[in-house]
Amino acid sequence: IKRMGINGEGIAYYQRLAVFIENGLPGEEVIALITEVHDNRAYGTIQEMIKESKNRTVPFCDVYIDCGGCQTQHYDYDAMLKQKKDIVIKALDRYVKDYDKQIIKDTMGMEDPLHYRNKASLPVRKLYGKNRFGMYQRNSNVFIPIDNCSIQHESVNIILKTIIKLMDQFNQNGFDPKTNQGFITNITVRITENLREAQVGFTTNTQQKLMDEMIYELIDHHPEIVSIYQVIDISHRKQKTTLIYGKETITENINGQSYELGFDMFFQLNTEQAEKFYTKMQTLIEDSEYQNVLDGNKGLSPIGMYLYQQEKPVFILSNNLIEQKKIKDLQKKYPTIHLIDSYERLKLDLMVFDPSRLGIPETDMKMIFKVKPKRIIYGSCNPSTLAKDLETLKSLYEIVEITPFDMFPYTSLVESITLLKLKG
Repeated sequence: IKRMGINGEGIAYYQRLAVFIENGLPGEEVIALITEVHDNRAYGTIQEMIKESKNRTVPFCDVYIDCGGCQTQHYDYDAMLKQKKDIVIKALDRYVKDYDKQIIKDTMGMEDPLHYRNKASLPVRKLYGKNRFGMYQRNSNVFIPIDNCSIQHESVNIILKTIIKLMDQFNQNGFDPKTNQGFITNITVRITENLREAQVGFTTNTQQKLMDEMIYELIDHHPEIVSIYQVIDISHRKQKTTLIYGKETITENINGQSYELGFDMFFQLNTEQAEKFYTKMQTLIEDSEYQNVLDGNKGLSPIGMYLYQQEKPVFILSNNLIEQKKIKDLQKKYPTIHLIDSYERLKLDLMVFDPSRLGIPETDMKMIFKVKPKRIIYGSCNPSTLAKDLETLKSLYEIVEITPFDMFPYTSLVESITLLKLKG
């Protein structure tokens, strides 16, 4: 097995055909059963281990093999950090011509990579007379009950256990697809690690109201819960979200910046690593000695909140009416924000992007080539789209450095921050 794939599988080669080996590790020699064959790839499972990697470890979770939450518990953590750097290198090798591998730094990992997730959203079922929370088996909809998750924050686990106990006590049952009984399909728990507030959501498949007594008992057990929602699945793609207790948001604080988190608002799931990630971005921003900047995230994001408070002009480009309304609301609090609908005649020292897994949108890429900012800071959650974007940009920009971050230990996911400087 030559290397690790983006989903945590081992990749071997048979006559130049890539063979993806489930739970295989780089350096191992195995006899594999081939389960699928396609024109450019094949899939297999380990039948016999001939040479085992020195980095193979015993998974710490009892349901690891079945659960779809983690992919790399069987791999030594420090070795996995090196693999995450290698995943970035392999992506650039594939898409970027002629680059210096020295620009890719070592992966920023965690000293203690357990209990890092500040949010859980888990399915609920009633099994053998008891309510259980769990996960779905890999690549299936088979429910796997779990009692404790080692990557969830301890406070999240404790609240989940209390909820399940109270559901049994008050006969507020999880949905059972076999009998079509029960109405709670999912439980969401989010905690703020720094300020210790909690938010809970119950997803239901009917408009049946949750028992007030259960809610009061839950709050009595956990006074840190300051926000509770019921989310009703109206149809396959439509939900109705209703606040049933407390305030609409909970407050998190990262690097001195406060963030009000609504129930549906995206926020980094790993608070400790988010602090490192945004500290790195802030350092690169400060080192840029910029006079003006474009926030490519178009509004409310942790790095945007930092930019708005620096007393320098921050431009946000948007032609979307919904986006514009949100940005105008932000302008009331942050007068440094300048909403623009065109980049013609715009001159910038710096652009900051932290896009989705799809990478920098084509419209923003056109803006970069028109405006030619002196520096670009690019936060990425997908090495492949990062590499494709860098290949596009390197005709104008020097790739100065790429720092990978392990935001999700024991998964194959890797994020990164890249600094680019205008050539010439």
